[in-house]
Amino acid sequence: MARDRQIRIALGSFGRATLHLTAGPLVAHAHAEFHLIFKLGGADACFKVDGEQHRLGDGCALLINPWATHAKLPQEGEPSLLLALLLEPQWLGDTLAADHPAVGLRFPQPLVRMDAPTAAALAALAGCLAHDAGDGPADCEAALAGLVGQVAARHVQRRSMTEVLASARPLDYRIKRAAEYIRAHVWENPSVETVAGAVGMSRSRLFDQFKACMGISPQQYLDWVRVSIATRLLAEQQASISDVAHQLGFSAQGHFTRFFVQHLGLSPSEFRRVGMTGAARAG
Repeated sequence: MARDRQIRIALGSFGRATLHLTAGPLVAHAHAEFHLIFKLGGADACFKVDGEQHRLGDGCALLINPWATHAKLPQEGEPSLLLALLLEPQWLGDTLAADHPAVGLRFPQPLVRMDAPTAAALAALAGCLAHDAGDGPADCEAALAGLVGQVAARHVQRRSMTEVLASARPLDYRIKRAAEYIRAHVWENPSVETVAGAVGMSRSRLFDQFKACMGISPQQYLDWVRVSIATRLLAEQQASISDVAHQLGFSAQGHFTRFFVQHLGLSPSEFRRVGMTGAARAG
């Protein structure tokens, strides 16, 4: 159960909830999901979101929108006990009765202070995750929905389609093709040069246009696709970790493990072990 690391993971239709004692950094990355991070104990943790540094301390929450580039910065001394929620936009839209949640819902600012009801909802979810699967029929998804509802009531901006269109990034059919190429060829771990050649662009032009249209680099998009597939395959428990590494184009299992730790803060073996036998799975 990896009690010394205090790792708990719940997987479900909502996405992923991770309770984790950590001091390590996470590389700059981005993803299609909403990301909520709370500090439950230990040292404050510092993050960088879209180039701006934020210190996550007691009574605060870090709210990260889809495709916002973010990283956890290195820290010395005492680790931080963090609860991180990676929420699927469709689940969030269903929970909040919102249409087009991926673009219609936004957190106006990353770092916010929690009020008493939100702190109580956070404690309820943390308590659910802190119990092993065999300790009781705790309904983690209900607790998670309660916390998300409290956060959303105070910190989510609902945007009309007029507002969405007014703030939309430029469109480029070549970037759409590039993203499709990356998803179709993820197993080959294509280089940026390969993707650029496939859509008839130079490497530098692809990088600039991808950043302008998507808000992230082609490599960050590829990394997100690889992490998404890796977590799904590891949760399914059918392929070995070395097989998952091979399928995703890593030349060695050690390279895959390092990549996984850099993005999630735990190893593939820890994710597989705790994700299946730790917190009760919701959904």
